[in-house]
Amino acid sequence: MNNADRFWIRRTLAQACVIGMICLSITAPAIFLSSDLPFFKVEQILLPLIVGVYLWLYLIGVVRPIRFNWMMGIAAAFLLCNVLSTWYGGAVLGHPVVLRDLYDLPKVFLPAAFFTLAYEAALDDLGLRRLMGWFSAAALLVCVYAWGQFLGLGFAYRLNPYYSVGGHIDLLLEYARRVYGTVGNPNVLGQLMTWCVILFVLAALFRVGNAFCNALTAGACMVTLIMTGSRYGLLTISIGLLLVLLLMASIGRRTFGRIAVLTLVLPAVVWLYANVAGSNQRTLERYQTLQDPLSVDSLRQRLDDVWRQGWRDFLASPVLGHGTGKAYFQSGERVVDSEALGVLREKGVVGFAVFLAYYLYPLYIVRRGYRAIRQAPFLLEQAPAEVMCILATLIIAVLAVIMNVGMSTFYNPFLQGFLWLWLGVGAASASRCFGLLVTTQVELARGSILQIDQIPA
Repeated sequence: MNNADRFWIRRTLAQACVIGMICLSITAPAIFLSSDLPFFKVEQILLPLIVGVYLWLYLIGVVRPIRFNWMMGIAAAFLLCNVLSTWYGGAVLGHPVVLRDLYDLPKVFLPAAFFTLAYEAALDDLGLRRLMGWFSAAALLVCVYAWGQFLGLGFAYRLNPYYSVGGHIDLLLEYARRVYGTVGNPNVLGQLMTWCVILFVLAALFRVGNAFCNALTAGACMVTLIMTGSRYGLLTISIGLLLVLLLMASIGRRTFGRIAVLTLVLPAVVWLYANVAGSNQRTLERYQTLQDPLSVDSLRQRLDDVWRQGWRDFLASPVLGHGTGKAYFQSGERVVDSEALGVLREKGVVGFAVFLAYYLYPLYIVRRGYRAIRQAPFLLEQAPAEVMCILATLIIAVLAVIMNVGMSTFYNPFLQGFLWLWLGVGAASASRCFGLLVTTQVELARGSILQIDQIPA
């Protein structure tokens, strides 16, 4: 087997693996093995299989060794923080340590594993186009299922037992038609659809695939987002679209035409909101409370009660935190409904700093790619899919940090696989574009320009 054959096999398997994992992460239901065990997502269960296949391919000389990236070091450091905080909470503060607390220890490696898998795959421009094509089909399946829930169609009721997490979620669907799709919670579906709208809007603007189809998929995801009745989702999509405008404007004059198209799309978004929200009185009533956002019931409950309690818990042990303490913290009066505050309370400032590094490290890599786009405008024509991916990943990462204030992304199993896989995809594109910029600058200094198709993957 020559080097060309090895490269083709490596690239094909990497593309198939990342595309399949991202699509499964938003479509496959959770798997419940036992009431004594946490549920698992398909993409989590597939990780050991992928590692086994990779080791076999490595032994026969097809793939290269996995390179170290700082996400691995961050995961190891966060594991140490978890162990220290759990020991401190149990031995010093006297919190009971139960078996469920230990389940959180291996979870710290899942974001690093997903990120490394996608980062090492290093999808090129063609691979990114294939990814967006398959992902659009997966996103549309999620939308169709959510629309079936909204309309009360029979196929949706047959699927609901596989995707529902039970409790008040089904009551919300019956009473207020708040759809939850494949992720078991309306607010979580709002988070997912926010990211999807950003992805497909940018794909349409940069013509990564069929622009019309991408625009339709973005519209379908926006309709689904409105159907969730998630006020937090409406806030984050507004921030996301604003970031799209700002990033497009910052790239240079070559994007002014795309900015003009985007500004024409915004009235369509407002029209979708008015018509979809208006079709359900309870959904409309939820959104109307945003006219006075500081008096929204869920926000007042957090500000006046649960976040105050969480902050008092943090102040009682600010350095190492209290540990996971599920038997202590998961009682009704101590659930904080904020992943950021929860990590701060459980791991202290030391663990919280490492927790933030999970997001800041990909942001650092993607920001280098963004700077490369600004310094090398020819990338807009030579690598539009990679430019789209870098901008989308930058926005997704920023939104993920914002979402952690009132919701969850790190420990949320329905979002974890998709988020960290996509951050890995975007970081790989950013590294490739940054490397291209450096190579081009060197070649310009030598008097020649290297074309992008001459850069090795």
